[in-house]
Amino acid sequence: MTERMMHLTRHRQGGPARAEVRSAHVDRALSWSDFRTAVSYDPANQLLLAVPAISAKRAEHSWLGEATAPHTRLGEGEMYRREFERGAVYWSARTGAHEVHGPIAEHWHGVGAETSFLGFPTTDEQPLAASELGGRLPGGFAHFEGGSIYWTPDHGPAIVFGMVRDIWALLGWERSALGLPVCDVDLVPSTGVLRGVFEHGTVEWSSSTGPVVVIDPSSGDPGSAGALDAVEEDTLDRLRSDFAPGV
Repeated sequence: MTERMMHLTRHRQGGPARAEVRSAHVDRALSWSDFRTAVSYDPANQLLLAVPAISAKRAEHSWLGEATAPHTRLGEGEMYRREFERGAVYWSARTGAHEVHGPIAEHWHGVGAETSFLGFPTTDEQPLAASELGGRLPGGFAHFEGGSIYWTPDHGPAIVFGMVRDIWALLGWERSALGLPVCDVDLVPSTGVLRGVFEHGTVEWSSSTGPVVVIDPSSGDPGSAGALDAVEEDTLDRLRSDFAPGV
């Protein structure tokens, strides 16, 4: 791409001043600095940060395909999204640029996407931990400002948030004796208990009872009974009623 540079000269030859525009060519690619200058760069204009960040994230994940829409400003804040053939990239100053796609994106949009309590993504989709038999567990996860979404082909996507997420994280995430979440964490209105159901047990928490972790040894996981003993000895003694790490 060749930059066209314009020069303005004035000539006085016995008549009124006349403006003449001449062009010169410089054989070099247009730089980001050129672009910023051309659009009257304003440091307060967050779009000038969002565009290259979103482009860089797209370059990391070529499988996203071609863009299907221009950069879109979200709400009243300086937050942006760009849709691609197989997903989207979201950007905000506090989270940076991250892609969302597939079952995680569908579930996130189902609860309100960035306007929900989950907020913006803080990671791209990540693979699940390696299984004890070698290889990775099928599925993936992504963290958001207000929680996480995990999905597997067997259970679909599930939202984990609040104290249930914190306790599960302390126990070891999907590698813990609880396994993976099988449905969204839910708040029981009648009791105020936050409850999460996992492959091999449950996690409950309320301000009055603190954490209650139950692992079912008959859930089909041959190691769950021994894992329960390990959890009780190594971890549960740290889960006091006032245990409250941040999300």
